[in-house]
Amino acid sequence: MPKERSVNPAQAQRKAEKQREISKNKKNLQHQRNEKLARRNPERLQRQIEELKESEARGSLRPKDKDTLAQLEKDLKGVRRARDALGDAAPKFPIHDRPERREPRSAREEQQQRRQHLGKRRRAQDETHSDSEDTDPEVRDIPMPRDTPPPISRDSNRRPFRDPQIGPDGHRIPHALPTKPVAAVAPQVVYSSAPQLRDLKKEATKFVPSAVRQKQKQVKGTGGRLLEADEIDRLEKAGYYA
Repeated sequence: MPKERSVNPAQAQRKAEKQREISKNKKNLQHQRNEKLARRNPERLQRQIEELKESEARGSLRPKDKDTLAQLEKDLKGVRRARDALGDAAPKFPIHDRPERREPRSAREEQQQRRQHLGKRRRAQDETHSDSEDTDPEVRDIPMPRDTPPPISRDSNRRPFRDPQIGPDGHRIPHALPTKPVAAVAPQVVYSSAPQLRDLKKEATKFVPSAVRQKQKQVKGTGGRLLEADEIDRLEKAGYYA
């Protein structure tokens, strides 16, 4: 027989704690999901489902509305299940008197009824509810038109539109071509063969060392300081003349 593996008590304890933590998280998530679903009004969902079922009975339900109906029925079951799980802790909603269910009518009857009421004004209802609380006091005193405005009369003196591009014979006048732009004169390059005269003496004086130029300025008295007599004699002997 194979030897049984010994169970580590510390590992078994960690595994049990991990399992308890997982189950606790699942309960918390389920409780949060129930609270979120319980905030939805089941009566409102039921009314939406009944309206869609009435449209389905008339045969005017679109494929998109069929998917919406299936989703609403699924949501309603989840909301009721969540409210039952919460019990007294479930939020309360005001109870409204449910409107009487109207017998399903055909689409043709609804269309005929819409055509009969199209363009009509309910004067009595407008006069009864003229002082409704929904109307702001700033605009309550503004008079409203009682009837539709009269049609706009056409001006008999208005001249018919005449296209300026159509001539007296009824044919379209061709467009006049614009004036042809004057071609710009291209610049001409002139080549000259005149000799270039160079002043070599003037060019040679430009390349005087700075030390020599400084001594020339000192001999001429423009160096910034006065020279002694022996310094002037020494510069003159070196070839610097004033």
